Amino acid sequence: MKRLILALTGAALWWSAVQAAEVKPRAVEIGYIESFDHGADAYVLKTGDTRREVAILGPVFAGDTIEVKHDFAKITLRLVGQPAPVVISKANDVATITGQVAQKGFLSGVFAWTTSVVQLFDREQREQVSASIRGNLDSQMESGLSAPLLAKPQTLLAGKRKLTIGWVTPAVVEITVLDAAGQPVASGRGSGTLWATPEVDWKPGDYSIELAASGDALRQTLHVVAADKGPNLPPALSDPAAPEPLRAAATGAWYAAEDPAFLLEALQHVAPDAASSKPAKLLALAFIEGKRPPPSGR
Repeated sequence: MKRLILALTGAALWWSAVQAAEVKPRAVEIGYIESFDHGADAYVLKTGDTRREVAILGPVFAGDTIEVKHDFAKITLRLVGQPAPVVISKANDVATITGQVAQKGFLSGVFAWTTSVVQLFDREQREQVSASIRGNLDSQMESGLSAPLLAKPQTLLAGKRKLTIGWVTPAVVEITVLDAAGQPVASGRGSGTLWATPEVDWKPGDYSIELAASGDALRQTLHVVAADKGPNLPPALSDPAAPEPLRAAATGAWYAAEDPAFLLEALQHVAPDAASSKPAKLLALAFIEGKRPPPSGR
């Protein structure tokens, strides 16, 4: 009888533990790592006592701690419900991350796919930089006008908006956008690798984009179609649980992956944040170079 009582007691305790484990809520991310400016080993990210990898778009949870080990290093977080990024440096000592806890996680589905895309482009860019430092890319640098983004005719969704155009080389180009009658809609001189028109009410129809520099010229067709004629977007892209910069990055990545004709449209979604957001910058650079993400797999 004593053995039976002990066995029943043990079973009851085991069942209580199982039930407690089942009802324990899964940790829900409250944000993600947007950027960091030193090697990943300059930062210590922990959930409880467990150290986790520091990576672009890696999740952060309520109560996580971050310690910056290098005097001049910084790490930037994007948190749910906060319009501005959170920047942490060594001056913050061991910072505990707090913020709005969403009802459900958001780094899954299309956003998990976007994370993999951004991290892929991040690795590729780091390899390019390393090769450039070693001098391996010198012979590959093009001296003439190059705009891989415009290698094929592009399709843009109609509406009142600025149009951002990107190229690879050279540093300064003359840019003109013409309507079907050959009349200029917008023009200017772009420096760097990005230039944006003033806000234009783009109507459905055919336009052309002309780039000129150092005696070279490039012309490509631009088809503007009604806003409802583009690829279907996943409903999750409008989910307010995900910070807006992540939604914009995911939208751009989705357009680029769907069809090479929408690379220019994809650039429109990431270019506005390219100067302030590492994921947006990585995607913008990739699109300018004519690179597309691998399919989402849906």
